[in-house]
Amino acid sequence: MGLQRGLLYENMYDMTLFELINTIENYNKGLAYELWKHAVLIGRVFSDKFPKTPEEASPELYPPKKRYKMPDFLIEKAKKRGII
Repeated sequence: MGLQRGLLYENMYDMTLFELINTIENYNKGLAYELWKHAVLIGRVFSDKFPKTPEEASPELYPPKKRYKMPDFLIEKAKKRGII
């Protein structure tokens, strides 16, 4: 079981039981995410919504971009000019 997941017996003997269980659970969660992501991308191939950038393909892996609130005086100017 351990060798199928890329673990060596020497490393497994040095782990506590809690660490070993945690390692195997995290490996399984990572494998499940990878399979899910492949299925989503394969599904998008057959639709017209295929992502053009890695950020569009996996938004959960990238932090949200910083957004700044526009000052009130600029909002008022834009409203007066009819931009907003």
